[in-house]
Amino acid sequence: MLLKRKDTLFREDEKAVNLYFLTDGEIKIYNTDSEGKEFLIEKVSHFKFLGEPPFLLGERYPANSVIISDTAEIFRFSNEHFKQFMTENPDMLLKFTNEIARKAYNKTMKLKSIVHQNPHERILNFLKNYKRSNNLELTEKCIIEVTRKEMANSTGLAIETVIRTVKKMEREQKIELINHKILF
Repeated sequence: MLLKRKDTLFREDEKAVNLYFLTDGEIKIYNTDSEGKEFLIEKVSHFKFLGEPPFLLGERYPANSVIISDTAEIFRFSNEHFKQFMTENPDMLLKFTNEIARKAYNKTMKLKSIVHQNPHERILNFLKNYKRSNNLELTEKCIIEVTRKEMANSTGLAIETVIRTVKKMEREQKIELINHKILF
């Protein structure tokens, strides 16, 4: 199926009757609190599964998803189709299992960061997780393609705190800023 920017793939508390595989595009997975503040869980780009735990457990989606690229091409699995596909493609089953493990690991690290770390440590952890999730070497410097708002939403910090902390990290030479983008 083909979706456009701002289309919703699934909503929080909706029963998960499908598993999705994003073949092209980018999707934002997020929650909002009672005041409407957004908490970014992750951005998903092409060749990734979405909604695995609630689909496998027959639960409800714990978050919302919205298309953030111009378009997104998505393959939808029913429970029966998923079982048949994985039985016939054991290499994809291994990839699927590894992806679930990676997501669980990243969520544990994110939770640890939010609960136990100061803003500097949270941002540093966010930058490292960004590299890991994009299969980039931790030792190799690259431009981090996120906005300060996305960083704030993902770390649980206020945007102003992210801006101040990023500037301080630049002064301490822990990161570089190039045209307002973080080089880490």
